[in-house]
Amino acid sequence: MWGSDAMPRIRVKLVSLLREAVGGASELILEIDEGAKLSDVLRHLFEKYPRLGKLVEDLSRRGLDVLFVLNGKETSLSAEIKDGDELVILPPASGG
Repeated sequence: MWGSDAMPRIRVKLVSLLREAVGGASELILEIDEGAKLSDVLRHLFEKYPRLGKLVEDLSRRGLDVLFVLNGKETSLSAEIKDGDELVILPPASGG
């Protein structure tokens, strides 16, 4: 499914504490299946980086939602992801 030749690719940017959960990388390139939804991409990402999945789950459990921004617009888990898309994953904003 994931990682074979000539598959569509997307750029995933991680911000702040989310970056720490993938070993400090601020940007990842992922190969995706044609017709993949954001939920599919996240499932793959969380399998590859379990610390990231646990962090997002922990934040959500505490009522702190992580934002998913696809090509500059906030998006839903059902959004279709296409070759060349850019996904930015943002942690909850901290108050001050």
